[in-house]
Amino acid sequence: MPSPVPVATRPIDKPSVGRNNYQPFGFREEVLPAGWSQNGSRPLPCDIHASHDVGVKVRDGSTLYCDIYRPANTTKPVPAILAWSPFGKKFNGISMLKFLPWGLGIPSGVLSGLEKFEGPDPADFVPRGFAIINVDARGSGDSEGTVGIMGTQEAEDGYDVIEAVAKMPWCNGSVGLAGNSHLAIVQWFIAALRRLL
Repeated sequence: MPSPVPVATRPIDKPSVGRNNYQPFGFREEVLPAGWSQNGSRPLPCDIHASHDVGVKVRDGSTLYCDIYRPANTTKPVPAILAWSPFGKKFNGISMLKFLPWGLGIPSGVLSGLEKFEGPDPADFVPRGFAIINVDARGSGDSEGTVGIMGTQEAEDGYDVIEAVAKMPWCNGSVGLAGNSHLAIVQWFIAALRRLL
């Protein structure tokens, strides 16, 4: 196991409905039909099964929450791609781009709005047979605990969530990580905990 990485932690504001796309908390499932779109987003190319606020217990007993987007029309287990960050599982690229110069050159209508900021878009990966997992890291959104950016705690949490997702009945046991910036850096911390076979 890598040596512990000390990080500063600090509580953040509790989420409020409408801020950073936060929605009322509570587990729910729905199927978003092909063609679904909101606020000028890219229409979905296929039906997507969405599970919101799915709780996952990590090793210290804290519960972290995630949203799961997966193929709606299959009974075959699928691989999962996990997007890990403290930015909020509903805070998407569409919301962020309006604050950045020229929207970073990303044309409107390219993103589905289901993507976590800096994470993979379910509209790109679900039609290819993958599930996308958007996680609220410890202390963000409704996930329990205090935010700790990178370091040992975030690595352990990420590892535990991957192990839990791999055992979910719709998952074939293959789970990867994707994203850029924080979402890419934290992959190194999480991967360092993988058991050697």
